[in-house]
Amino acid sequence: MALIGAFFISANICNADDISTSTEYSQSFQESCQPEWISPPQTLPLKGTLPNAEADSISQDSANDYRLFGDVIVEQPGRVLLSDEIIIKRQQKTAEAFGKVELHQKEMMIVGSRAYINDTTQKATLDQARFQFMTNRSHGRAQHIDIDQNDRLAELEQASFTTCKLESLKWQARDGHIKEDTKYPWELDFSHLRIDDAKRRIYGHHAILYFQKVPVFYSPYLDFPLEKRASGFLFPQLGSYKSITQNSVETYLTLPYYINIAPEVDDTVTVTYMEKRGVVLGNELRYLQPKHSATLNTHYISDNITAKEGIAFLDANGDLQYTDPVRDRWDAHLIARQQWTPNLRSNINWREISDENFYADVPVDPILDTATNVARSANIQYQYNDFNAHITMLDYLRLRKSAPYNYEKRPEIGAYYSHYFEDSALENFTANLMAEATEFEISYSDHKKPEATRTYVSPSVDYAIYKSYGHMKAEIVANRVNYQMEDNGYNNTGADEHNITVPQYALNTGLNFERDLKLFDFDMVQTLEPKLQYLYVPYQDQSDIPLFDTIERSLDFSNLFNYNRFSGYDRIGDANQISAALTTRFLQPDGTPIAEAGLGQIFYLQDRKVQLNASDTLPPSNTAGVSDYFVKIGFNAYRINFYSTSQFSYLNYQLTNSNSRLKLDLSPQFTFLLTNTAKNLNQSGEKEDIAAGFNWQINDNWALGSYWNYDFTANRKSEMSSAIRYDSCCWASELSVKEEQLGNGLYNYSVQYLIEFKGLSSVGTPFNKYLTDKLNF
Repeated sequence: MALIGAFFISANICNADDISTSTEYSQSFQESCQPEWISPPQTLPLKGTLPNAEADSISQDSANDYRLFGDVIVEQPGRVLLSDEIIIKRQQKTAEAFGKVELHQKEMMIVGSRAYINDTTQKATLDQARFQFMTNRSHGRAQHIDIDQNDRLAELEQASFTTCKLESLKWQARDGHIKEDTKYPWELDFSHLRIDDAKRRIYGHHAILYFQKVPVFYSPYLDFPLEKRASGFLFPQLGSYKSITQNSVETYLTLPYYINIAPEVDDTVTVTYMEKRGVVLGNELRYLQPKHSATLNTHYISDNITAKEGIAFLDANGDLQYTDPVRDRWDAHLIARQQWTPNLRSNINWREISDENFYADVPVDPILDTATNVARSANIQYQYNDFNAHITMLDYLRLRKSAPYNYEKRPEIGAYYSHYFEDSALENFTANLMAEATEFEISYSDHKKPEATRTYVSPSVDYAIYKSYGHMKAEIVANRVNYQMEDNGYNNTGADEHNITVPQYALNTGLNFERDLKLFDFDMVQTLEPKLQYLYVPYQDQSDIPLFDTIERSLDFSNLFNYNRFSGYDRIGDANQISAALTTRFLQPDGTPIAEAGLGQIFYLQDRKVQLNASDTLPPSNTAGVSDYFVKIGFNAYRINFYSTSQFSYLNYQLTNSNSRLKLDLSPQFTFLLTNTAKNLNQSGEKEDIAAGFNWQINDNWALGSYWNYDFTANRKSEMSSAIRYDSCCWASELSVKEEQLGNGLYNYSVQYLIEFKGLSSVGTPFNKYLTDKLNF
């Protein structure tokens, strides 16, 4: 009976999850979702344990034949055999078990009506068998199982497999009687299964997938591994889509096929049939090692519509235009991360497309279907102790013909060194050196912008003291910027070279006061943190220098203490000012933050002459003696997470700019998310929008979610999407609808339906994850 041990299998029929980990079903399902045991698991004898047999009674039919009756237990190292009756023939070295037969092993258990074991031929057979895997409780049936220990093979006839619990449905018949029906939500049936333990693979013939007892998929042959990932079809996606020139939505069907190439490599081939445009061929190749990973996505379509009409797009005036006819359209996207040595690493996130409206017409990336451009980059980084350096290629791929041209960094080379003088006469001093060279270009030939190579060098020295009750830091920074203008025909700066040398002097101090506070019987610690900074930066004219990567800083409370009111190095703002802020925080006794509030303002000792764009007159904000008021409020308790930064006019206290984020976990089942951004309220260039959404887990099975993005300035919806999801232990489906603004008052209305059979395959992104990604929570 020692030969009954070759029957091993994995429940992972087809899964395209993260290739770095095993996709065992037990990792995906909670204990409450696991199927019941087909029989109580037995404790297996350890290796080296002597064989043992027990029974209620034993009879000897002949000198070599024994019959064991009633609760028969036969134990061997690593397995236990249970039966109502066993006949053992010692001379023939066979055993035959009758009644309820159970075979328990480390990987699985088998329960059948009869078992025949031959130690001479090392073969065994089991009839009317049920089997179950110990790690994940997935299970199935087989009319007949043949096991060959010599070849490590198991043959199953008329076999089934599922990861579902048995469901019971009661209903009332016409005669008034209550009847009951049982079923598995999904089940995979095979006419024949071969399990090859030597090759660690399973071969299935004539596989039929049943969903709610209805056949939905057939394959004449399936070949998948015993463990980890497996090749096979993933479940299709059904949806609809409308591009800018279509009057009605276009239905599409996506069918992916997952290929398990190696433990660290897999590939997914996707075929998408679009009702009018044709077939989109997609491919995703993934490679993952602990120190190296890469994902390459490609799509290709021979577009029936653009082959006749050309590619449709909106020009800068919002009018519809067409290119010459184009048939071949494609995209490619590479994401790669490498750790070459402990100090050297690289990252690539690069995308190429055949034409600028590819994602607007072909629904292969829902994040980009309304985007105007997307960043792409490649960089190498080196770090050793206090020194780090990088080489970066960065640009923005245009996804609309009317999108503005952005400068590209081709390349940027930078280095940074920082050294803290410890245990010496220069204790508390830190010396820093930053150097960066950037070549700004635009790869599109029809632009009319100047190009240049910018070199930036910034040495600095600071003296800092940090104590529990406060801090003091004094710093001197020297900024040296050089521009070598390119001779591209659009250099309107008046010179081939520009130089800027601007020092910065700053003194920053702050104090920390604390007190114990009891509020509503709740112990807290309250802090009071005043902070002051004096900043002096002399003026230098920079009006002739183009803006390559410099803009005004976005709203943030920390901007009160920035050395430069502009981002980037094309503008270094002059300053003679004092920044003051007062912050109070409420903490739990262990230091966990509960709430905070802060108020700050800048007091100007002279006008600010450096502007983002050249002008003969200074704007009022550059000549005022004080800045607007900056206020921050934060709260993180009682299922509420809120943070807001606001800017109020120093003249009339009206709100001018704000940035707010809110997360409400009203219950473990209901989450509400909101972001609101307002800029230049009651001024020229006013803009305000709000993005919000919720996810409601109605009960154990049903969930409802929605997302909205509304532009108050234009008084229109930018995007709206909603989804309803059914999720059980065994299968899930999701129906989503989406409305997106395409431009010029046109909207795309799309519908998508996903279905997932758990333990076989997963597909798509659940709406709750889509919502948090969309709102960046």
